[in-house]
Amino acid sequence: MILYIKQYSDFIDDNSDIVIKNELKKIYKLDTRRQDKFIHLAIYGAQLLKDKIDIDCYDELYVTSGVGDVDIVEKTNTCIYEDHEPLRIFDFINLLGNTTSYYVAKSLGIKGKNIFQISDNFTYINTLISIYSSLKNSKKNAIICTLDLNSIPSQTIKRVLGISNEDKVLSAVNCQKLSLDKQNSIAQVEFDTNIYTKDEIKQYIKDCKVDVVFSYRCKEFEHKNSRFFFETMAAYKVNSSIKKQQDIWYIDCYENRYKILKIKSFK
Repeated sequence: MILYIKQYSDFIDDNSDIVIKNELKKIYKLDTRRQDKFIHLAIYGAQLLKDKIDIDCYDELYVTSGVGDVDIVEKTNTCIYEDHEPLRIFDFINLLGNTTSYYVAKSLGIKGKNIFQISDNFTYINTLISIYSSLKNSKKNAIICTLDLNSIPSQTIKRVLGISNEDKVLSAVNCQKLSLDKQNSIAQVEFDTNIYTKDEIKQYIKDCKVDVVFSYRCKEFEHKNSRFFFETMAAYKVNSSIKKQQDIWYIDCYENRYKILKIKSFK
C-alpha cells in the first residue's frame, strides 16, 4: 500500500516559548474557549498544514494519538474520585476523543468524514491503513493529524508508555495531506498489514539500499538514541525524512512485533 504526501507540518514543543492558545487566537483568529491543551495542539498542527497547502472541505480527516488526552483523564479522576465533585460539562465533552477531531475539522472548514482513533500500538501505521482503505472507495484526499501531549508532571505518561524516568518525553504534532494520486506529491509512504518477527526484519533489511532507522522501542537492534520520545514518533520520522530529502525505512516495534514504513522523498 502506498500513500502520496502532498504536504506536511510539524511542531515539537522542546521548551518552546510558544503559547499555542495565544498563537491560535492571535495569528489564526480562532476561538479557543472550552478547549484544552490537547485540542489546542491538534488544531495548531492542522493550521500549520493549512498554511502550506489548500484544504478541501471534503477532505477526510483522521486524528490519532499514542495515549490520548492524559491531562483530562487525570483531571477527571481527581475531580470524581479524590475531590468527590461533579465533572464540569466541558471537561466531560473534552474527555470524548471525537471532540478533538470535531474542533480540528471546524478549524479547517472540513465538512466530510472526520475520525479520532487510537490503537494500543502502531497507531500511526494503523491509521494509514484505515486512510488507504477509505480513499480507495471515496477517491478523495485525507488529512492525518498525529499528536501526543506530555503531561506535567511526566511520570504518568512515562508509566503508560513503558519508558524510564530518565527518558525525555515531549509534546508534538505532525500532520500530512495524503492522496492516492502521485501528481504534485513531495513524497510517498509505503506500508502493509504484516507483523514481522526480529529474524524476519533482519532478513528483510539485509539488502536494503537506503538508511534503516529503528524506533526507540527496537531494543534488539542498534539505533541512534533520540534526544526525545513520543508515541507517534513514526509520523515525525516521515516528516523529518521529507524535510531532509532522504529515503529511509523506519522500523517500529511493540512487544517484539515489528512493522515497516518505507519513505521515499521526491527530490
